[in-house]
Amino acid sequence: MPRIYILLLILPLLSAKGYAQSSPEAVVDAFHEALVQGDSARVAQLLLPEAVILESGHRETRGEYTSHHMQGDMRFLRAMKRTIVQRDSDQTSEMAWVATISRLEGTYRDRALRLQSAELMVLRKVDDSWRIAAIHWSSRKN
Repeated sequence: MPRIYILLLILPLLSAKGYAQSSPEAVVDAFHEALVQGDSARVAQLLLPEAVILESGHRETRGEYTSHHMQGDMRFLRAMKRTIVQRDSDQTSEMAWVATISRLEGTYRDRALRLQSAELMVLRKVDDSWRIAAIHWSSRKN
């Protein structure tokens, strides 16, 4: 079989859409990795345009989050070691949720921190890709 045909058969399997977003948990992990890497374009890509972010009693749209709050999250997460303590998830054909409890440890702004973080992400399947529709974050001292 000519090489071009083999490439045409394999290429769809390697596409970012099919590979990186194969499960809701993979999308959540990709979102966190993009924050740690400072990849704002990837963060925005993983959030649906109508996504809602809830944290500390506040509500933000995707645009509000990506225009200011995201940068602070990137700096904070780069300074922390994040360890997943527990993760639960469930999904239907079009919707999913991923609940994660993490331990965050590190020094940020000259303060040693040990936090327990709770995160709930709701995802929606759009064109065979999971994307984040809502995030709720809370944390407490550990």
